[in-house]
Amino acid sequence: MTSGIALKEWAIVVEALAAGEQILLVRKGGIRDPKGAFQLQHREFLLYPTWEHQGEKTEGAIRPEFRQRYEGILRQPHAPAEVPLKVYGGVAFCGEIRAPDQMKGLEDYHIWSPGFFEERMKYRPQAPTLIVVLRAYRLPREIRHPIRPEYAGCKSWVPLSEEIPVESAVPAVDNRRFREALEKVSARLESK
Repeated sequence: MTSGIALKEWAIVVEALAAGEQILLVRKGGIRDPKGAFQLQHREFLLYPTWEHQGEKTEGAIRPEFRQRYEGILRQPHAPAEVPLKVYGGVAFCGEIRAPDQMKGLEDYHIWSPGFFEERMKYRPQAPTLIVVLRAYRLPREIRHPIRPEYAGCKSWVPLSEEIPVESAVPAVDNRRFREALEKVSARLESK
């Protein structure tokens, strides 16, 4: 089994997914996405870590207990010619958040501060803010994939130049924890 598509996501989120600290994604859509809103075009994909838009402006978006990991990510050197691929995911649920309060009580499944959800909803309010419950798997080894010019910019999906083997990937969290997260999140949000 292989995958040739990747979803761009902040490097801190990719690390949190790999560590089992994050089970959901918050998606609004990149400026270069069709219609300027996130479209769940694929149900399985690799996670493409980005360092764009991570910095001082986003430090308040991360809860204090994850600050050290976040600061470590920002200090990591990353090669401008390649990107590390180490997480594969499958969508279990996608729903729309209509009020930040809907995320209260779900802190065990993400690294974000309460204010993060409010800010995401304010940004381009005409576009829905989606919560994607992702069954994340760690690849047995990190794959260094070349970065191509067409991967640049504020867009969500990137077709990779080669298929990446994913059959030996292992779940980032156990089945019980994942089912619990899926049940709690899906009970709070309207399915998309």
